[in-house]
Amino acid sequence: MTEQMVSDYRRVVGNPTAAFPTVAARHPANLFYRKYAKVMRVPNAGHDSEYFNPPIPGKRIFVSARIADKYVRRGKPYLVVEATATDEDGRLIEISRLIGLARQVGLLAHGELVRKWEK
Repeated sequence: MTEQMVSDYRRVVGNPTAAFPTVAARHPANLFYRKYAKVMRVPNAGHDSEYFNPPIPGKRIFVSARIADKYVRRGKPYLVVEATATDEDGRLIEISRLIGLARQVGLLAHGELVRKWEK
């Protein structure tokens, strides 16, 4: 993260003292697809983020991810993919969670809904 990135963020949100709370566009999804892109998709059913410390310009940020939960709701399988961002000193920056409807590549996530509307 650079000082210019912080400056640009503050200008865009119209707050000259904004702490630049997010370092992610979609950490959980990006990391999930690096490993599982050929076998599974997780269409977004929700997203949750917690912010702990503002990033410090000039420090490297490291992101790791894990599958935090799996469950079935209304007969459909869901995954919760959690990504954690820390800086090079180990300071926790952000934890983001993507809740997604799990499906195999090539299968429609909402196939029965599509069939219902085709009638």
